[in-house]
Amino acid sequence: MNLRDLEYVEAVGRLQSFSRAALACNVSQPALSNQIKKLERELGAALFDRRVNDIRPTELGRRVIASAEIILREHRTILDMATEYREPAALPLRVGMTPTLAPYLMHYLYDQIRSLLPDIRVTMAEETPGNLVDLVENRDIDIALIPRCGYDARLDFTPLFDEPLFLAVPVGHCLAGRPDVDMDDLPAGELICTRSPLGFEEEDALRLCSPDIGKDVPFDVTATNFETACRTVCRHGGCTIVPALAAEQFRRDGWDLDFVRLGKSRFVRKIGVISRLGCPRKPLLNSLCERIWQFPPGGVHKAQFDKPAPTCREPVMTEPA
Repeated sequence: MNLRDLEYVEAVGRLQSFSRAALACNVSQPALSNQIKKLERELGAALFDRRVNDIRPTELGRRVIASAEIILREHRTILDMATEYREPAALPLRVGMTPTLAPYLMHYLYDQIRSLLPDIRVTMAEETPGNLVDLVENRDIDIALIPRCGYDARLDFTPLFDEPLFLAVPVGHCLAGRPDVDMDDLPAGELICTRSPLGFEEEDALRLCSPDIGKDVPFDVTATNFETACRTVCRHGGCTIVPALAAEQFRRDGWDLDFVRLGKSRFVRKIGVISRLGCPRKPLLNSLCERIWQFPPGGVHKAQFDKPAPTCREPVMTEPA
């Protein structure tokens, strides 16, 4: 019996599936199944009742899973303790971002990290908010940048900046050139929505502001990202809502669009960093958060705090998956 065996058993017990457990453990399903069978032969008893579409732990399996959780947790604690004594750049910094942030923040964030530690290796992952929370909690990544919308008390949340929202319209549109526009003035029939949630408190109200959303768009389109929506607006008219980081990028790229600020203060995404409670790399993460807060990317505003709270214990607030 070894730690890997316990990881397999714990994953099957937690996910109630050999295939999902294999995916979580980054191993093939036959390899995971064979290793658990080998462990069962070693123990002389079954750990799981294997039924069609139904995997349940036996009484022994439940006790072994409980013990495995304790052992694996202590193992991770030892690894965390060792990390505290290593040079900050000795390990890669693993960062996650949501699809509504990654295309516009990846290079900026990389530059901020390398300004602190020029020799550190950086790995970045683009994932949905729910997956990012799991990846941080399971130690697969160190931090993730997410909009704060929703609740999860498992992790630390450090606020960084507020990102305004804009209505993207073609140049020459009747709303183009206005300093701002209120939700009541949005041309609902021209509005093209995106599948990826933006992550702000009034988003549901905005999506439901009218049963006529999109009815005047030349063809029925629900875009998966801001670029698709804005290309549709450029070519076929209509309008769509984009956050400031995307608007800044499209302005730099010279898109034939005008971006009108959504006037209400509630139309703002609050962006921050999530990390594990007691993360051993906290000094490095705090330095990175402080730098981002001091030198935010273009188009956003510093979070409304004197400075980011590295030990902030607000509930983690993530946009809906």
